[in-house]
Amino acid sequence: MTTIQLTKTDARILTEAAGQNGLITLPSGLKPATQQRLLSRFLRDGLAVESEGGSHSLTPAGYRVVGLEPPRAEPGSKKALVLELLRRDEGASLAELIEATGWLPHTTRAALSRIRSGGQELGKSSRPDGSTAYRLLAEPVSPGSNGRRASRPEAVDAASAAA
Repeated sequence: MTTIQLTKTDARILTEAAGQNGLITLPSGLKPATQQRLLSRFLRDGLAVESEGGSHSLTPAGYRVVGLEPPRAEPGSKKALVLELLRRDEGASLAELIEATGWLPHTTRAALSRIRSGGQELGKSSRPDGSTAYRLLAEPVSPGSNGRRASRPEAVDAASAAA
């Protein structure tokens, strides 16, 4: 597992976003180029996703890197239903997910992709009938920084950033 290095500013921004339902708000004093670099790094490391309209939100990995638990899907929501089906020992096929949610195939595949990009590892296996089953694996993946180290001396690791 690779440790993602955060600066104090990174940790503060992500922690504040967690308190705002995951919506990332950058300090107004930052230059536009600095804002873009920060957001690009958060996206690359899997700590944030870009929503329609250009806003950015924390992924489950973004919550975890600052020592917080990501919010659970609302009970009864389609996201909660998908996660419940994927947690079963036998997992769920694309057809089962489509039937359960009423989504179109491309929307269902996009939901699986979003789960993956949020730091959850999905296992894939073939069933006897030839269909593919997807299943959540026990341990969430920490998005890698490909061994990247922070170059500034004020860089801190994620554990001490949360303190």
